[in-house]
Amino acid sequence: MSSLSSHILDISRGKPAAGVVVRLLRLEGEARQELGRATTNDNGRIAAFSDQPLPAGRYQLIAELGDWFAARDLQSLYPCACIDFVLGEDDEHYHLPFTIAPGGWSTYRGS
Repeated sequence: MSSLSSHILDISRGKPAAGVVVRLLRLEGEARQELGRATTNDNGRIAAFSDQPLPAGRYQLIAELGDWFAARDLQSLYPCACIDFVLGEDDEHYHLPFTIAPGGWSTYRGS
């Protein structure tokens, strides 16, 4: 069983993205189940999406970017950013950050 955290940085301003809603979904076949929803803190971080460990499987983290950029009078091409990932059987912590800007976004596996 694994744990998961995230971080969102607005690279167009060089600052954390506070107030972004991020959803965690588990995918099994065609079914998608929302396991958690959290909002980034003042440092752009989400420490955990659940107090329960996550079993191996396929998941998605979906960051709702459109509303966040619109609230700052910025137009974004992307209403959301989705990290589609697989957790293995090992008991490990996964940190999956987003770097965002109105014209694009990226991710990487952090520590």
